[in-house]
Amino acid sequence: MKTANTWDLAWAGARRHHEIFHNYDHYTGIVTLHGMARLATASGDAERIEEARQAFMPFVRGEREFWVSFFNYFCGGNGAAYFLWKGHLPEAREEVRRYAKQLMEEAPRDRNGIFCNRWEPAKELIWIDAAFAVTPFLLFAGLAFEEESWIDVAFQHTARMVHILRDPENGLLHQSKNARGLLPGRISEDHWSRGNGWGIYAMAELASYLPEGHKHKAEAVQIFRDHVEACIKFQDEAGMWHQEMTEPLSFVETSGTGLILYGIGLGLEAGLLDASARASFEKGLAGYLQYVTEDIDIFHTCRGMMCPGTGTKLEYMAQAAVVNDQHAFGPLVLAYGQAHILGINQVTR
Repeated sequence: MKTANTWDLAWAGARRHHEIFHNYDHYTGIVTLHGMARLATASGDAERIEEARQAFMPFVRGEREFWVSFFNYFCGGNGAAYFLWKGHLPEAREEVRRYAKQLMEEAPRDRNGIFCNRWEPAKELIWIDAAFAVTPFLLFAGLAFEEESWIDVAFQHTARMVHILRDPENGLLHQSKNARGLLPGRISEDHWSRGNGWGIYAMAELASYLPEGHKHKAEAVQIFRDHVEACIKFQDEAGMWHQEMTEPLSFVETSGTGLILYGIGLGLEAGLLDASARASFEKGLAGYLQYVTEDIDIFHTCRGMMCPGTGTKLEYMAQAAVVNDQHAFGPLVLAYGQAHILGINQVTR
């Protein structure tokens, strides 16, 4: 039997990310930083808040530049905007404003108004990973600065992408449209777990944090609930989701599992989901623990990718499961941090 304290596991996951990769200078680090900001804020612990603040400060000072699809990563991304909104990172005010305006005024979008690949904008490549990249940042920045247009674009970006990439047969999301290897206008065939995780991440933030009575609130909640229902149908008996979610023979995938659990957990915190969703959340936390060692080595994480080959299910299933991939840590921090926020202090498997 294996038992873990959720606070310790989440915080150790953030530190382990930094220990292995020496910094958070990657979009996966942006996920981890957001988890730190949420957990530190919820704790109210001055020491933890300061530790999280110091993790953000190199970004706030403009000392971090790395390969990015979206420039708002340079200021610390979602977590910086969230921490600013919560009053813990006032130093980020001008940087968050700068990158929110850059997204609104300069970042390329496709014909539907969805933020698309900046390298070849004419191809109008959209991919569900961008829901995580843009929507929470603009949402929290909009709330911090009371900029309604930023909040509106945050919602539209994800809602329109879900409309295009959602599989009407099962409610799950495909990863991309117009990616390399696909014919123009075609959508990848997959139901990739991390892709569905990126989607639920953005949907959960919108459903939870759009103010009551907001013009998009009811629609955001419905989109989120529909996606949670679709995901839970494909959760396995151990509480996990697989690389290709509709194919039980594909490998168990931990980053997608962590992101989906985070989305469900955030929905539970906001009172948007019922007891059956909590049961799925708790089952997932226990199953996830089997893939994490005491030293916070994390197994069964799909490496980074964009629509392999021609985007078939088999090509997604053929990707390697990696130990301590960069994508492994942020979802763990978010999922177990959310468990702690919900009062689940111990998880046993």
